[in-house]
Amino acid sequence: MNNADRRPMLTGFAGLPLGVITQCTADDVGVLGVPSEVKTGSRFGTSLAPDALREMAERLDVDLPAKGYDLGNMDLSGDWSGTLMHLVTQMADRQVVPVVLGGDSDVATAVLEALPDLPVVATMPHVRHDVAARPTNTIWVGLNGEQPVETWDQISQREMIWRTARQLDEGATDIPHEPDCAVLWIDLSVIDLGHAAGVVGLNPGGMKPETLVSVIGSMPCSWRAIVITGLAPALDTRGMSELIAIETLVAALRNE
Repeated sequence: MNNADRRPMLTGFAGLPLGVITQCTADDVGVLGVPSEVKTGSRFGTSLAPDALREMAERLDVDLPAKGYDLGNMDLSGDWSGTLMHLVTQMADRQVVPVVLGGDSDVATAVLEALPDLPVVATMPHVRHDVAARPTNTIWVGLNGEQPVETWDQISQREMIWRTARQLDEGATDIPHEPDCAVLWIDLSVIDLGHAAGVVGLNPGGMKPETLVSVIGSMPCSWRAIVITGLAPALDTRGMSELIAIETLVAALRNE
């Protein structure tokens, strides 16, 4: 962790005090920024997401339904994904809930690899290669229906649970076999581009913001870790994308 990355901050995310992992106690949240940048595509800016979320939370005077510490931003030099896995494992061992603000999807990959035995709830528009990397007890929320046939076949063969954005927006929010505890991966590209311009994935026909917040907020699940990816704040001058991310995070933390 690079303490220099915290020098402009007087308080952390949503008014949390700045701190280190050893200050966290059981049931605290540990907010960690991982400002990695997307490597492919035409829409960049995910490295700005952690600090943009902090600024938006301060502007909105957000009050998290959880106590804990803001651990600052990671230094991404060297093997940062290995360092991230180690930090997440440390927090899990102390029964602290890591809230990881990314970053590209590789941030989520590291978090999930650090907690391989937990179920995963993934809000994302495309599964792509992720279906092969995820355990069977993965719930896919907000798929846009444009998955390749082989992807649907893999999901079906592995008996994974899924709901498309259209199903959820039309009220089919019943998700069977919801786990008691899981890792939550919020990829902001799951939101329809018309509602959230500041995302890296172009997703026409994606979820409505209110649907995402409602679905995550209604899941009776204890989140053992939460990771946010896919936010590119510079692409959204109104800040609606950051607002959606924060509202979804607050809804998730109400279950803790």
